[in-house]
Amino acid sequence: MKRIGRGSYGYGHSYGYGGQEQEDRLSSLSDDILICILSYVDTKLAVQSSILSKRWEKVWPSLPVLNFNFADLDTSVHDVNYDNFIREVLVHRNESVTIGRLNIKVTDYEIVARVFRYALLNNVSDLSVDTSEKIGEYHPISCVESSDLLMSLSLKGMLKFGKFPSFVGLVSLRLERVKIVESEPFSSFPNLEKLFLVNCKMETGLTGLEVVASRLSRLTISSCFHIPIPYPGFVLSTPNLLVFELEGLVPMSFKAFDGLRRLQTVYIDFCFSQSVHLLEFDQQKLNLIDILGCLKNARCVHLSPSTVELLSLCGSMLVEEHCPFEDLKFLNLIPPPNKPAAQLGSSVAAYLLKDCPRAVVKALPR
Repeated sequence: MKRIGRGSYGYGHSYGYGGQEQEDRLSSLSDDILICILSYVDTKLAVQSSILSKRWEKVWPSLPVLNFNFADLDTSVHDVNYDNFIREVLVHRNESVTIGRLNIKVTDYEIVARVFRYALLNNVSDLSVDTSEKIGEYHPISCVESSDLLMSLSLKGMLKFGKFPSFVGLVSLRLERVKIVESEPFSSFPNLEKLFLVNCKMETGLTGLEVVASRLSRLTISSCFHIPIPYPGFVLSTPNLLVFELEGLVPMSFKAFDGLRRLQTVYIDFCFSQSVHLLEFDQQKLNLIDILGCLKNARCVHLSPSTVELLSLCGSMLVEEHCPFEDLKFLNLIPPPNKPAAQLGSSVAAYLLKDCPRAVVKALPR
């Protein structure tokens, strides 16, 4: 294969400045390197490379990574065509090569269901599904097959997430913009180590959300507490949790079993509203104090400017409270962008540090 460049006088030859023929370095690469390169591009482009030569026809079927991105195409045109394209790719690929990662971004929920089932039946270890370009009603993502080999799962878009069969091998789960329809949906993943909940919603009528995961070491909850009210309750049963990140509105209630004894690092970034009724605003303050009390074993604590501000507004509430931390080593007051960090008021400083006089206080950006 010869690249046709500037000064080309015919197909199959390329001449640079001075009329010298240029070397085709791409075709000189081994199949393994070409497969690695094509694993980073859309699978449609990878398949199209087969027109280059007979050799390239044998490259794409051995891809260990498949990327199907059809969300930016005209849905009135591509639904049938790209459904067939996905079918053809899955049928004609080299079955002796295991798919390590499968990424799909579409707006057709039938395609999502078909690819999801294929991934589980064919031992895909890393699966990412993105339907975020589709705006409308939430759709259930049904799953009847269990999986021992799926290790990482990411779901993004208007999908309903409920109770799954046992996924013994799953260690990482990310849910973004999905609706959680079960109050305790995570115990089906006994080896889960990382859980990320971003902009998720709860089904109307549920009393709260419970995370039961005995091996979970990292938990991130970001902007999952929605106006007009956050989750009525939030319960952690995660005895091996090491890192906890909580961002968004202050939860109405928070409970942690086993005292989170192994907790090391905490990031808290609460937003709050003073426009609500006075009693409701006071409740937000009390909830923040209760949550910090549940995180007493944390050694390293990072607080956002809004969290520090809410603490400062607690005023006399803090005087009667014990220090929330038992062995705090490091307190980071995250500064606002391009501004210095706010100084701790005397009541807030006494509340956070009175039992941890040797804790180091810094103002480092997140």
